[in-house]
Amino acid sequence: MGRTGPVTKDTSTVALGLAQIRVGNAATNISQVSSVLTADQSIGALANTKYTGEVSYWKLESGFPLLEDMTVPLRETAMLECAFKELSPKNLAIARGLDPSEGAGTMSVSGAHVVTSANGDLVVDQTKITVASQDYIEAGTYTVEFTSATAYDVRHDSLGTLENDAAVDVGTTEGFSFDGANDALTLAASFVTGTPAAGDIVRFSVVNLSSDFADNHTGSIGLGSIAAPKFVRMEAVYTYPNGVNHMYIIFPRANAVATTEIDLQAEDAAAVPLSFEAKRADAEVSGGNAAWNNMPLGVISFD
Repeated sequence: MGRTGPVTKDTSTVALGLAQIRVGNAATNISQVSSVLTADQSIGALANTKYTGEVSYWKLESGFPLLEDMTVPLRETAMLECAFKELSPKNLAIARGLDPSEGAGTMSVSGAHVVTSANGDLVVDQTKITVASQDYIEAGTYTVEFTSATAYDVRHDSLGTLENDAAVDVGTTEGFSFDGANDALTLAASFVTGTPAAGDIVRFSVVNLSSDFADNHTGSIGLGSIAAPKFVRMEAVYTYPNGVNHMYIIFPRANAVATTEIDLQAEDAAAVPLSFEAKRADAEVSGGNAAWNNMPLGVISFD
């Protein structure tokens, strides 16, 4: 007599173990429907990986007693949940909704604030301070000190005082540009409002966005400034126990969402929960591509 019940048909299809989660730039790879990210782009060791494809249905019923006539899908979502063990700036940045791969060599202004205001009404507008690429500007802390109501010096914490294009102080009505051939650092004329006075000080930081997450033990994650998460490409690569076959879960445009919980324990590694939510990637959405028109949330493929 043969065996009964759910007898195994193909042992090579049994799934055991975790998938490798890889995160990359969405825009650069939007036209690719197959796996393109490499193991170097993985977020490292994980405590768990779980895919959920949720569908909500509407059901048509009729008769007495009511019997179901048909089922119609109303909405579909796709999500990949995991918990990463490697507490690196890059991984925490992803959990914060950032894209660590965005803008290699891109510099950004952050933390602009008024240190001293003699008249008490000085306000700095960070959006009026712009920087170029890392080829022309140094990361670090910059201090703007007014020498009068209309002029100021700009100093770098290690390079010292910067000279503008004209090699003289420039008043707030004209603005400031350092290494103007490349617009390395530009303070627009209206970067401060209020009534400046001699001795007033404004300070801000210039951060290299790419290198800020390049090292596993160097960088920072700002708190209290949450914004809509960036779109990233997420690929979950699962290798079957036979070491030959794979399953790929690809979200070409995903948002990383998380309530960051770092639970440090005495005898177990911390595991920070993180979810990737698939968003539309078809040609009708800005940033999408026609390659995803028939599968706008992504694809699950095998080899």
